[in-house]
Amino acid sequence: MVMKVIDEELVNGQTVLRSWTTTDQCAPLLVITHPGVGKPFWAWPTVPPGKIIGADFTNAPIATASLDTNDALIKAITTKPEDVLIYAPAS
Repeated sequence: MVMKVIDEELVNGQTVLRSWTTTDQCAPLLVITHPGVGKPFWAWPTVPPGKIIGADFTNAPIATASLDTNDALIKAITTKPEDVLIYAPAS
């Protein structure tokens, strides 16, 4: 199954929203490096179409160094993407 992982990372001194497409088997490993251990992320099988320009990470899971824990965190996400993702206005 395909997963969309959303996180914020520091790139060239600026906080940037990143969206990664990966498999559900790779997502627990991906969050170790993107966003990194101790940082929040979201992951879903799909997200609504449109240009994502922001996200609320207030209640997001926090990446750990454990693949099993990250897998459990991803599987436990009940928040809907439309409740935390911010989209650019349609043109």
